[in-house]
Amino acid sequence: MGGAPSVTEFFDLIARSLASTDLLRVRAALDVASNAHAGQLRQSGEPYVTHPIAVAKILIERLEPDADAVCAALLHDVVEDSNTTLASIREQFGSAVALIVDGVSKLDNVRTSSVSSAKEETLRKLVSAGGQDWRVFAVKLCDRLHNMRTLGAVGSDKRRRVAVETHAIFFPLARYVGFQSIATEMEALSLKWLHPWRWKIVDRWSRYRARFDRRRLGPFLAEMPEVMPQSQIASDAPSSDLVMVRHFRQLSEDRAGRALFSVPSIFVSCASLGIAYRHIGSLHSRFVFVPASFSCDASEGVVATKVLLGLRGPVAEFIFSYPRIARGSWVRALGDSANSDDFSAVANAADHPGDFTRVLRDMVIEKSISVFSPKGRRLSLPRHASGLDFAFAIHTELGLRATHVRVNGVLRSPSCELYSGDIVEVVAGDAVVARPDWEALLRSPRSRAKLRQWLRETARIDAASLGERLLVGALGVKADLQAALSRLESNTLADSFGVATQEELLRQIGTGELSAFAVASRLRGSGADVLLRVTSGRDERSRIVVDGRAAGGIQFCPYCQPIPGDQIVASASASGVKVHRFECPFKSEGRTSSDSFVPVWAAKIVEALPVTVTVHSEDRRGLLADCARAISDVGLNVLAVKTESTREAAGYAAELEFTVLVRSRAKYERCLVALKAIAGVLTVSRTEVRN
Repeated sequence: MGGAPSVTEFFDLIARSLASTDLLRVRAALDVASNAHAGQLRQSGEPYVTHPIAVAKILIERLEPDADAVCAALLHDVVEDSNTTLASIREQFGSAVALIVDGVSKLDNVRTSSVSSAKEETLRKLVSAGGQDWRVFAVKLCDRLHNMRTLGAVGSDKRRRVAVETHAIFFPLARYVGFQSIATEMEALSLKWLHPWRWKIVDRWSRYRARFDRRRLGPFLAEMPEVMPQSQIASDAPSSDLVMVRHFRQLSEDRAGRALFSVPSIFVSCASLGIAYRHIGSLHSRFVFVPASFSCDASEGVVATKVLLGLRGPVAEFIFSYPRIARGSWVRALGDSANSDDFSAVANAADHPGDFTRVLRDMVIEKSISVFSPKGRRLSLPRHASGLDFAFAIHTELGLRATHVRVNGVLRSPSCELYSGDIVEVVAGDAVVARPDWEALLRSPRSRAKLRQWLRETARIDAASLGERLLVGALGVKADLQAALSRLESNTLADSFGVATQEELLRQIGTGELSAFAVASRLRGSGADVLLRVTSGRDERSRIVVDGRAAGGIQFCPYCQPIPGDQIVASASASGVKVHRFECPFKSEGRTSSDSFVPVWAAKIVEALPVTVTVHSEDRRGLLADCARAISDVGLNVLAVKTESTREAAGYAAELEFTVLVRSRAKYERCLVALKAIAGVLTVSRTEVRN
């Protein structure tokens, strides 16, 4: 099955379809491949050059390629396995052949961060190049098909790994781009290597069913001589890949095998979709159709229909398969998606391994629908696509401003689901109305990539704007910021803050990655003399007023829990300005400079701050409820409660810790008085600072 033809057989095969000048180029490509792979053996023991010859043979038999594609098939491994360079291939065979060879060449982990990232980047490069030239997909998928045919020569671990990868990625990809016969054989070989025992059982059942159906349906098929030669049950030949795959799926869903004998199936191989429909018309003129039994799946290359053979005969299912090759918009859309910023970011993200593969699988596995613009433009979208998918497919700006869609003349929400044959018109406003929750409404990976790119850009701009406002607040005057930043050079930014540009500095402040006060402190010490002149004669740090909010990088120590009225001290740390009580033992922790400063409390606290109060009391029933009621009557909220009961000489004692949220010192003092007035309470105090 996986054997390669001899050189003579190979040239006899291609001589029918290529001109004499093209045959000379192919001969030259074979010579280069033979020299490059000289001395190399496959794991089966065959000379390695038999592999590219077999790949070229599959390409010729299945896809009717031109001379460039045949040359690329013969040369597809020489860059990886020899000293031959792409430049030499380009010089000898042209840029088209070099582009195809480069598209199918693997990247090794020396050129990337790891083996897994090499596979991700190789796959992204393949999809990107294949979207621009379908011949890249053709050569790569024929290469994978021949590897699957000869998979028995490798070890069991590699055999399973390659079969899983083929079934998960390359088989759906071949089906998506329209190489239907390649896809069907890939799926069959994947199932055969992954489930060898089950495959043998399915093969035995398929042969038995073919004999069984031939006895039942032979007299009826004799009335259709044009169908009989192409039908699967016409001879004792082994079952085709399409038959085996369908039977494998049926037995996987129904292990008892009842599905195999419910309705006899006749598989007919057709040269085109038109021939398949002519056969259906012939059936329709002779026999009675079962209502609502007709179905056509263009993505699978299959037309299925059930007919009632004769007025009193059995019901049979006819399955017509035909080749379908998509070399237009679907393939280009796949390449455009791989080239999008979103896919590039995914492929290069070390903390998201496998994301590109997952997104690609989602894209190629989903079946498509065809919708049309009012001017007749046809677009292929994933099944269950919404009006937003259509809008983004037309243009990104149109998708961002889409308010409604008109489907078949009816005004509907842009989130409505579209169906094949719909005529869609986008109604857009003047302003952008896109929202992050739109991502859940988009089924097309390319549309999601466009939305994510816009969301990232918007978030970046918003973060930079917020960072500028925070830094202005930390410095005091906007002129201070402009003057300080104007004196910073790129190397200073990199050394001091780890950023390359001023915009990135402001963005990191806006997202909280850098503290505005920490940056302001470093700017003052960076030689920005204008800051010293503007702020001379006053303590700029006294302008820090705390009102309970964690804004501008201000943090409150979780151990000492400062509240309004406490004497406080603040110091700049790498994460921002942290406020402590004077007696806090942690006030020097993480400090970036030796000095500290005293901020002031605002007249009105905007955000309530937590403080923990400890109550020591005689233990009794209802104590916790009485304490909680007293705190509530004062007008404070309880954030957390911790209780402990111990046995002492005089009886049982209780210790209760209440973490309450306070905005004013007066309410806190009233809370202490109210707790002390509860029956049995011995002492009420603020919890000591502890780790």
